[in-house]
Amino acid sequence: MQRILIVDDDRDLLLALSEGLLGAFRVEVSSDPREALERLRSMPELAVVIADMRMPGMSGLELLRQARSIAPSASRVMLTSADDAQTAIAAINEGNVCRFLTKPCGLQVLEATIREALELRQTLHHLLEAQFRMLTGLVEVLSKVIQMVKPESHALAQRLRQRMRELALEMLHPDFWELEVAAMLAPLGAIGAEQCLLKGNPSVAFSGDFPQAAAALLHQIPRMEKIARSVAYLGKNFDGSGQPQDAIAKAQIPLGARMLRVVRDLEAHIGTGQTAGDALRLMHQQEGLYDPSVLAAALACFGEDSLPHLPHVTPVAWASLREGDTLADDIPSQTGSLLLTKGCRVTPNLKRMLQNMATGGGMPETVRIKTSRLHGQPAPPALSGNGPS
Repeated sequence: MQRILIVDDDRDLLLALSEGLLGAFRVEVSSDPREALERLRSMPELAVVIADMRMPGMSGLELLRQARSIAPSASRVMLTSADDAQTAIAAINEGNVCRFLTKPCGLQVLEATIREALELRQTLHHLLEAQFRMLTGLVEVLSKVIQMVKPESHALAQRLRQRMRELALEMLHPDFWELEVAAMLAPLGAIGAEQCLLKGNPSVAFSGDFPQAAAALLHQIPRMEKIARSVAYLGKNFDGSGQPQDAIAKAQIPLGARMLRVVRDLEAHIGTGQTAGDALRLMHQQEGLYDPSVLAAALACFGEDSLPHLPHVTPVAWASLREGDTLADDIPSQTGSLLLTKGCRVTPNLKRMLQNMATGGGMPETVRIKTSRLHGQPAPPALSGNGPS
């Protein structure tokens, strides 16, 4: 049964609507627009929001505008009086509502409108799914092209992709897919470069003017704007110097670019024989190049690579996972897709996420781990810096 939220300052009307729609939908009601928005944040499965236009403290137009940001997949319906027609038309033109009804309206009309809104929501959901499948397919094709033309750079991109995923988990960044795609497709700009320029040095595809050339290509693909921007600013230093030459600096630089910059340079240091922990501490000393908060998260994820590992693999219950343990197997999500690869180190945030997933069911009772540091051995010192911007 679909869940709907009705917001109106007329409590008698709310009572009548909730009783009249009982059995057809799961009805939530609120007479306070601000309280309704707070409730909306805790109801991700909400299907329809219905709001009266004239309410004290906040108009229905503003409520639905904010609801669009909080729950973009929910359909929005406005209740108006006859003299609010211009406002209703403006709301539709702005994309805040899919339908509006003139008060008073019959219960049958309201129920029919809700069902139409649900059908529209389902249609849009299918359309977005189709677009995402098409976009995912395009990303895979572009990645294969890079693999054929620049196999060394493609292999590096895959390593950066995994590091970006682990770093995103540590920083509680929700856009895993966008961050991974930025790493996968950053070498696109080097496709037309002379082979001798990149031979034996795959990191070249992630430096110089190549990231901006890749960004120019990605900007031409719908829904890839954020990814293109992250790639474009890969050569930008945290203090604002570097490429591109503009006034963007520090937290204004896309977080994806700041993260990709750290993992790119980390891989370059590891390629010279340094451990990840030593490399990150060296990078921390290079003031102005990197976001300190990203470096701190990277150290939490990768900084113990240089510490001794126990020679055996052992299964443990999810509840017994410890910070510093290293996953010995790939971990799939509950939908079957790959969530984490073996070798990923258990950080505090990752530990909580895995234990919550195990509590929800659908996962094996145990996970195989390797211990990344001996009992009693202290973790390396944390870098200074605030959380992700």
